[in-house]
Amino acid sequence: MTIMNLLKYRIVSIFLLGGLLSGGLVSCKKLLDLKPEGSVYESVYWKTESDATSGLMGAYSLLRRSLTLGGQGMSNFVYGDFTTGVLVEGGDYALNFLVKGDQYYGTGIAVDDFRGDYIEDFQDWSPYFRTITQANTVIEKVSKMPESAFKNPANKRKIIGEAYFIRAYTYFYMVRIWGDVPLVLQYDPDPVSSKNIQRSPEAVVLDSCAADMNKAKGLMSWNSGGDHAVRADKGAAFALLAHVNRWKYFVTKETDQSLLTKAVAAIDSITASGKYELVPAVNFDKLFKGRSSEGIFEINTSADQMEFQAGAGFYRYTLGAPYLPGKAKSTIFDSDVINAFFTDSDDARYEYYFDRNKVEDIILTKYIGKNNQNRVFLNASNTSSGFVDCNISIFRLAEMKLLRAECNELLGRSGEALTDLNDVKRRSNVGNYSGADLKTEIFEETFRELFCEGHSWYDMVRNKRLVEYLDRFPQARFDEEGWKWPIARSLFVTNKDLAQNKYWIGRLR
Repeated sequence: MTIMNLLKYRIVSIFLLGGLLSGGLVSCKKLLDLKPEGSVYESVYWKTESDATSGLMGAYSLLRRSLTLGGQGMSNFVYGDFTTGVLVEGGDYALNFLVKGDQYYGTGIAVDDFRGDYIEDFQDWSPYFRTITQANTVIEKVSKMPESAFKNPANKRKIIGEAYFIRAYTYFYMVRIWGDVPLVLQYDPDPVSSKNIQRSPEAVVLDSCAADMNKAKGLMSWNSGGDHAVRADKGAAFALLAHVNRWKYFVTKETDQSLLTKAVAAIDSITASGKYELVPAVNFDKLFKGRSSEGIFEINTSADQMEFQAGAGFYRYTLGAPYLPGKAKSTIFDSDVINAFFTDSDDARYEYYFDRNKVEDIILTKYIGKNNQNRVFLNASNTSSGFVDCNISIFRLAEMKLLRAECNELLGRSGEALTDLNDVKRRSNVGNYSGADLKTEIFEETFRELFCEGHSWYDMVRNKRLVEYLDRFPQARFDEEGWKWPIARSLFVTNKDLAQNKYWIGRLR
């Protein structure tokens, strides 16, 4: 799809999104008071392939928005990375307060307290339900469109499959944060009148995600060209299916090893396709820029398509000075944490991911590129307007190999696990593993490989490593499922059927 076509679809989607977003994130009177795009255009909309694609682009736009929410637009990284204690301080006031919290009340991500100023936005799941509402709308409306409205019947199937993917991924994302969530799988023509519903058990929600992906992988093909990685395809469906089965194995107390077997089989389909390959370490800048041969699914944030976060965002606020002139000082990552994991001096990631000019001040350079390859300017004559132009990686081949290694190790298949582990190691100029604790090595290699890609917290949780690696996270809290986030108090005002996560009952001010 050309840039001009994407821009055209974006203009239509933005027009339709106007009423949806103008009311803010907490003004809804009920849980499902989430107006779907196009509902007021029933007589003229959902008639052509262009209409269907515009509706789908609206769902992608809402998904991107939901991953860049909260303080400085970094929700994906706040949930997945900042919670692991990797930061010493933020590069601006709001980020610093988010990380370090209030010294009097002990709030803040750095002390594993998901309460306090700058944190409440991350307790609210409303933006995710906006995405789900739009995906439900696309599934319903496009399914009823005649095939004659499309240039190719496969285009209709692909759009429906992508909507299934967006819905399932959003639910999977929420399950890892809050556990049980309300499960809404039907298009609602009048969401304002919808009744509030209770939360469904997380295992039931995960089953729904798996069902969606089993449908989606039959509807979609393998993408290529301009759509590669930035629109969901068969590879993205298999990747999500693998994660859903691995997470269900964890939440169901590791009682059904067939879930691990299913996860491995899904990843086998990805590697057997021949569509992906590990990017050499010398080309890391291209890997993190996006759309590389390793990418399976990414959230597009292209500067050319006006999707970047020029004034905020994770890439911008974890850099700052001296990389972005005129901006606040850089966010400093904890040297003790970094050096504890990156122990091999030959590791190409240690050299590429970080600026270590000062021993006590480690700055993340993973996304800007070691030679500023991914730094661009809004105006070529204004060098103070620079920013980092990278996609948000969701699934990529190295991550899939490490997830398969993790599952195979749990299944007692150490040989297969070691093969995948060493593939990833060798790519970063690290020798094959020859130690005795394969389980720990796979976990730590995953931490190294996916550092600050929105994965590490969930990797710690599902592998039950929080207590071991975070001394401020007691076993009693883990046993009470205290890794889950509290549900925003504002949601209880509008939905009396909700119940708070048990660890947070009586702990919210």
